[in-house]
Amino acid sequence: MVLTRLTVGGRVTLPKELRLAAGLHDGDELEAEVVSDGILLRPCAERDPDQGWYWTPEWQEGEKQIELDRAAGRFGPVFDSADEFLEALRARADNAPGPGPIED
Repeated sequence: MVLTRLTVGGRVTLPKELRLAAGLHDGDELEAEVVSDGILLRPCAERDPDQGWYWTPEWQEGEKQIELDRAAGRFGPVFDSADEFLEALRARADNAPGPGPIED
């Protein structure tokens, strides 16, 4: 175990031996998460710059909401194939109410 100190502005320096053991380099991004027994830091996977929108706070908030909805069972059926999905969509369209009779 290696000790470090929290400094001004919430900064923490990871000692060299930890950085080397973890394969970390200057500029690497780390994910931080509060867990039951402290704070977990893990290196971020390499991210494609074209996918930056996915990592915006707004998009990540939506991802969290989806996971909450899934856990609460607020999702419709899951389809095993595109054909199965299209069949269910057609059946739903066939049962949808129409516009009604056309009047002159």
